[in-house]
Amino acid sequence: MTLPLLLIVATGLLLLAACATDLHRFEIPDSISIAIIVLAVAFGFTQPGFAWGWHAAGFALMFAVGLGLFAAGWMGGGDIKLLVATAAWTGLFGLPAYLAGVTVAGGLLAIALLAGRAAFARAGAAPESMPGPLRPNAPLPYAIAIAGGAFWWAWRSWPLIA
Repeated sequence: MTLPLLLIVATGLLLLAACATDLHRFEIPDSISIAIIVLAVAFGFTQPGFAWGWHAAGFALMFAVGLGLFAAGWMGGGDIKLLVATAAWTGLFGLPAYLAGVTVAGGLLAIALLAGRAAFARAGAAPESMPGPLRPNAPLPYAIAIAGGAFWWAWRSWPLIA
């Protein structure tokens, strides 16, 4: 396996780890977001003519938008950090497709969780017996949507390796 492909696979595994921890604890460890940024930078060093400025611009724009989303209370800090970290991979020009994927995946996730919660409620399950994300008023484990958008962007952008 080549180094660039290894970096891509490692990033995918980190996104899956973020999903697992968000599902289990409704928390995304900072170490995952930091590692994704480090892998994006390492990937850039493996690519001749890597567009550093455009990737930095995507990172900075997502950071600025993320600050606003966090300040408004619309998203949690871990979600914002994961969005920003993944934007380091997409760059400015990949950001619209990535965010469109995140939006669609987030909508599907919300529908699935609402349906699951309704099914448990109709079955008469006690809220404390429901799995974490299916409990009434539980937060949305948005790392799943972020990872979905990232995988969709990566699939659309393949091959990432020049």
